[in-house]
Amino acid sequence: MKQFHSSRKLRRGFSLIELLVVISIIVILAGIGLAAFAKVKKNQAIALTEVRIKNATLKLEEFARDNGYYPVGEDASSSILYNSLSGDFTGQGDNPTGTTYWKELLTKDPSLVGTLNGRKVILDAFGQSLRYRAARDENGEIVPDVKNDGSFDIWSIGPDGKPSDLNVDGNAITEETRDDIW
Repeated sequence: MKQFHSSRKLRRGFSLIELLVVISIIVILAGIGLAAFAKVKKNQAIALTEVRIKNATLKLEEFARDNGYYPVGEDASSSILYNSLSGDFTGQGDNPTGTTYWKELLTKDPSLVGTLNGRKVILDAFGQSLRYRAARDENGEIVPDVKNDGSFDIWSIGPDGKPSDLNVDGNAITEETRDDIW
């Protein structure tokens, strides 16, 4: 019986360099995929925040039609929005004692309603309280530095979670930048 010997050795498996090249390619593709996913998720959160602002605006207009005024809060958080639109005037998540304009606020959805300083607030898609400021105070006088004279301002501080509007307490001069969502 004849045996043939080849000059090449029989290879079993992959070399270390081949494995490293394949792993490097997989890591690069995974990084590209994760970056794209993060961007899509951020854009989705921005779109959801815009929808929540539009919903709040519609419900506030309905509230103003029925009551003749927009709710006036102590600060720029959305706690007065929650109180006025849910009918829960305590702001503690109790059963509504007033007219409910936005029923979804009562579902206790943690992505829509949160707590800030012991009071219920309406959240943007980034988990921060929406910001709200009425254009008129309790006496009907125009509040300085409100963008929308005669009605209200409602906005989100955006994806970075840092307000570019230094007027988060409702007392300083406002400045809109591209990070905030109006």
